Amino acid sequence: MIALNRREPALHPVVHLVGCGTRPTRDLPRFATSLRTAGWDPYLIPSPVGRHFLDLAEAEERSNHVVRWDFDPGDPVELPRAQLVVAAPASFNTITKLGAGIADTLALAVINEAVGGGMPVLLAPWANAQLSAHPAYVRAVASLRSWGVRFLPTDQSEPFPWPSLQNQMDSLRP
Repeated sequence: MIALNRREPALHPVVHLVGCGTRPTRDLPRFATSLRTAGWDPYLIPSPVGRHFLDLAEAEERSNHVVRWDFDPGDPVELPRAQLVVAAPASFNTITKLGAGIADTLALAVINEAVGGGMPVLLAPWANAQLSAHPAYVRAVASLRSWGVRFLPTDQSEPFPWPSLQNQMDSLRP
């Protein structure tokens, strides 16, 4: 489904950074700059709705890579093998689909392939209290945790915890 480019090993650890259809996704380009400064090589992969929250030109400039969000039969997606896959912010929709193994978008396929391949995956959910209490969400989180997916606690009454996310990522760095 996704061609993982087997080119020379990267100088810095690669992170596939998925952003979903929520307001904090607009901050991903600045976060990519912070990650590059910290020695990561971020590839931004927004969900189809998440791309509407991004300034794509800024995202590509700050990540130093083309931003991909969709499957295109005429232009297969080639991504380098990542050392970490992060979904931040991760929406209710993304988390419930992941828990069911659905890979109907590039963003979901990247995360699901990482889970299936035993790669480290970190999710930073961004869902309100009512959605977080939904039975499908609770089941999805339990399934994902049982598969080894890590979660960073977030609270929508506070700003998105970018610094905490970066600290958690650094603790998972190879």
